[in-house]
Amino acid sequence: MKRFLFITTLSLFFFGCERNEFDPNNPDVVKFVQQLKNGTYNFFEKGENGENLWLIMPKFTKDHIESLIDFSKDTTHINNFPINPISSRKPFPNERDYFILGECLLWTVEGIRNGSGFGSLDPYLIDTTSLEESKGLNGQEILIVRDSYQGWWNNFRDSVWKEMDPLDGTPYKWF
Repeated sequence: MKRFLFITTLSLFFFGCERNEFDPNNPDVVKFVQQLKNGTYNFFEKGENGENLWLIMPKFTKDHIESLIDFSKDTTHINNFPINPISSRKPFPNERDYFILGECLLWTVEGIRNGSGFGSLDPYLIDTTSLEESKGLNGQEILIVRDSYQGWWNNFRDSVWKEMDPLDGTPYKWF
């Protein structure tokens, strides 16, 4: 009887514990953002010899858009983010050597909207009215773009969300 109780208790303990692992095939936005912020997101595409090639973009869907937009208020600077593997350029503007979390999360939303998984070749926005073509946005400007995405989502989530460009009518575009 004691053995039965021990096994039952042990089983309940293991099944009752929440796994803290991240699964890029079934992603959790909260865990993804936490790992990006603390620099522990480490799911890589592997080469023939098992070497790390590039970070894998989680398989986010329409169901994740609202959370991604909510977290895009955060303009924390981060060092790593899953980038489009076909881009051969530096993944951030010339004047920066870091990613901005909120901008990257909006880029992820754009990748869901356009169906490619990536918002563009590189995860940063530019102002088309700027004389410097590849000059990136600052945190305040990213929050303005975030508002455009929030309005787009509020207006079109239940209808033509894929067809409507959140950046229409703004001077901003993905690089």
